[in-house]
Formats: sequence, C-alpha cells, structure tokens
Amino acid sequence: MAHIKVQPFGTLVTGQEAYLYTLKNKNNMTVSVTNIGAAVQAIVLPVKDGQKRDVVLGFDSAAGYERTGLYLGATIGRYAGQIRGGSFWLEGRQYHLFKNDHENTLHGGRRGFDKHCFTASLEEDDNKVTFRAWIEDKEEGFPGNLEVEASYELTDKDEVIMVHRAHSDKDTVLNMTNHSYYNLDGHDSGSIENHRLKIYSSQFLELSEDCCPNGNVLDVSGTPMDFLTMTRIGERIRRPDRQLHISEGYDHNWTIGGPTGTMKKVAELESSARDVRMELYSDLPGLQFYSGNYLNGGETGKGGCRYGLRGGLCLEPQYYPAAPNYRQFPSAVLRQDETYEHTIRLKFCCTPG
Repeated sequence: MAHIKVQPFGTLVTGQEAYLYTLKNKNNMTVSVTNIGAAVQAIVLPVKDGQKRDVVLGFDSAAGYERTGLYLGATIGRYAGQIRGGSFWLEGRQYHLFKNDHENTLHGGRRGFDKHCFTASLEEDDNKVTFRAWIEDKEEGFPGNLEVEASYELTDKDEVIMVHRAHSDKDTVLNMTNHSYYNLDGHDSGSIENHRLKIYSSQFLELSEDCCPNGNVLDVSGTPMDFLTMTRIGERIRRPDRQLHISEGYDHNWTIGGPTGTMKKVAELESSARDVRMELYSDLPGLQFYSGNYLNGGETGKGGCRYGLRGGLCLEPQYYPAAPNYRQFPSAVLRQDETYEHTIRLKFCCTPG
C-alpha cells in the first residue's frame, strides 16, 4: 500500500492551515500537491545516475501561492481563460463578472479557485489525494452554488492523473484545468525555449489585441503556431508575427479534434537534452499553450529561485477560452442536473544515463 506523506505548509492570512501532500510510486517518482488552490507544488523524477529533477515551478510554502498572480500549479476555475467583456448570456439572462484582464474576466476573476483553501481526503490504496471546495452562488458574478473536486493520482507507470468534477444547483458555465508551469530541465534551470513541443492540432484560436479569442479559428499551416511535428519552442517565438506580438510569445488555444469526453493524446514535450519526455492526454476540446511570457523574476520560487522570462511553460487542456461568448465554440455550459467530469493525464519518461 502506498503511503502519502502529509506536512504542514503554512498558515493563510485567513488563519486556515495549509498542507503539503506527497505521493510516491515504486520508481521513486514523487508528486506534491497542496490544498491552497488544489495546486501541484512539485513533480520530482528520478533521472540518470540516481539524480532527481523537479520539473514544475512552485513555492516552498503556502504564502507564495497566496501572493502570486501567476497561478503556479493551481486548479483554475470557474473559467479557465477569458470571458470577453466580463459578461455572458445564459438562458436569456446576462451575467456580469469581475474584470481582471483588460476588460475581460480571466481564470475566474479576482478570486478564482487558485485562492480557495480546499479540504483534502486521502486514498492511499490508489495513491491519490482529492481536494474539495464549496463555491458560492454569485462568487465573482457566476451563477450556481458549486461543489467542486480536483484529484491527483500517481501511478506506478509514472503517470499523474488529474480529474476535475463538479455539480451546480443552477445552470452555469464551467471550465477547469491545471495551470502547472513545466520545465523538464528542472524548475530552476532557466528558459524553456530549447524544449521541443508537438501539439496534435492543425488549428488555433485567433486573438484580438486584448489577448482574448475573437471567435475565429485559423489554420496553423505557414504560421509560428504549427507544432504538428516536434519543434523547438524558441525556433519561431521572435518572428514578426502579429499573434505572437499580441501575447509576447505563445499564449494561444489549439483545437483538439474528436468528441469531448474521449481521451486522446494532445501534446508531447521534450527537455532540452531530450532526456525527459512528457506526454499529455485529455478528453477536452482545447489546449492552451503558454510560454511563460510574463515571468519576470518577480516570483521567488522553491529554494529561493527567481523564475525569469520563459522559466516554465503551461499546457492546459480545457474548453475554449471565451466559449460563453461564441456560439460556434463547443459549449462550456454545465446544466443543473449534470456532472462535470474531465481528466488530464501526464505520462513521464526518463532516458537512462
């Protein structure tokens, strides 16, 4: 039976206690998660010559997660990405949200799931931690009292399985994801521009000048958005391309084919030396790739590391940003009598030294 290590992780300004939960598999891979924001704090891989490598950015205590505005490792909700104009219509009624990104609502508003303190339950037989929270009706302007879960399971196949579940007592919109910043060279190793990335998609969502999708879906062919084959992330990131200029790098959503609810491989990522590989699977219709454009050294992470420009990248399976504003996008509506349940699976592989 697996043993889940539980450690104190600091006290929040509200007086609530934060904890760190560490899962370990038979290969000595570990995953650490915290109840503040139901966030991933560390993924530590055994690499060559008995060394260990932590491949996600994070903080040494809850205070870092409480302060940051960059969502490191967090569970995102109620709505990952933007909602245009900070409002949407549902069943003939308009809902007005808190605007925290230009004139839009980003990642749930001023207080998204990343700032909630979740309760944890341990399932040691499954090497799994499940975090639960109650999100009140009208928080940040969204309708419905919401019961939400985010669980993390570590398998002996070096997989991290993340499952997001929710129920609402009213029709609402919901778009949950995980916002881990990955750096397969090590969380403190600097830029990810020499990582190689493949995205299983031939289309992406065009951004307006405010970094929010404008409803158009474009083909990647002939653009810097073409990751249909393994491509070095820094290869085209400085091209004089309008889409790259708007977001100061990659911060776009790619469309993932196939029916929602069917697991499929959506991306592959390789470290600079190609000694660590991550495969990403999801049952959601979109994938946000963000190249860490707004990391600027202002975040002091684990071990006192300063996370600078492109010190990590995010791969966030999700519904499309701004889907509540565009009928042509797959619907992100959660009905009162439905269960929201989606899965993200990470598979890690290290090349022996």
